[in-house]
Amino acid sequence: MPTRRDFLKCLAGLGVGTLLSWNVMLPKAAISKSLGTEEWTDNQNTKLSFVVVSDIHIGRMNAINHFSALLEDNFNSKPDAMVVVGDLGDGVPWDYRLLSSELSRHKLEINYPIYWTIGNHEFYGSFYRNGHWSPRTFPNRETDAQAINRFLTFAKRDKVYGDTWIKDYHFIFLGTERSRMSNRRYMDSAFLSDAQLDWLENTLKLDRTPNKPVFVFLHQPIPYAALGGFQRGYVLQWQRLNDILARYPGVILFNGHTHYKIDYNTMVSEENYAIVNSSSLAYPIDRNRRHILKSAPGLVVEVYAEKVVIKGREYLKPDWIEGAEITVAENTTPPKIV
Repeated sequence: MPTRRDFLKCLAGLGVGTLLSWNVMLPKAAISKSLGTEEWTDNQNTKLSFVVVSDIHIGRMNAINHFSALLEDNFNSKPDAMVVVGDLGDGVPWDYRLLSSELSRHKLEINYPIYWTIGNHEFYGSFYRNGHWSPRTFPNRETDAQAINRFLTFAKRDKVYGDTWIKDYHFIFLGTERSRMSNRRYMDSAFLSDAQLDWLENTLKLDRTPNKPVFVFLHQPIPYAALGGFQRGYVLQWQRLNDILARYPGVILFNGHTHYKIDYNTMVSEENYAIVNSSSLAYPIDRNRRHILKSAPGLVVEVYAEKVVIKGREYLKPDWIEGAEITVAENTTPPKIV
């Protein structure tokens, strides 16, 4: 049987955004599903817990309420960290001010670090002119450098990629460095420079702790099998990114961008490593791309000695999302979905 690597290589010339990938699974990460809900309690066996949300689109209608509900639930559950996987707003100054204001309003409740990755909408200031939506005058005197600088200033970072350690677990943040302002053909895809991919390769090479997960975050997804079919890819250099990550079966890659609701069929794909969809806190959609009203989904990640449990959570209730739970277990061959 041909391998996933063989399949990806033969499709490499088809271009970004084509329906690509194949759900071939290799050893190390076993993923299983579990139905039902339960209270989020302080489990003494948990070595680390963190929240992953994406596409908060803070300026969109009701997005502030969704973000506030998330922060209030976090205050009650006390995670060790939170990661927001891109699309904070539209990259315009007033979106960052609005988000900063909301964070300030909840500052007494936020007793954990928040990490941000850059998304395609962080470059959407190029569609605004004098505060009004004006795509016909794109790029409206905007540049990639300006958009990136606004994001980095807000996130208190010096690059769109970087890493950190939380309770001795490795967190790696990736991000696009160019947008359609640099090349119209890029559209909303991520552009990962050779420097960024070299850094990722070297960083993973140095971190080779056996049987320990590594958490990687990138807003745009690479091609993978999900939704009962093929998930489109939105990373220009997805072939090399996949080749790098495939060498490390302990990697769990979180993406946003798709907005697809969190359920077992849409939230995870088994490749050489695990890929998990984090939906959209502001605007989740179903398989027919219809807006799901009164919903603000995200993920809760609980790390144990020999497994990682990832659960979908609805922050407007708040409650677990039934049927949206997976377990990524180390040292299990061959991996399978049951």
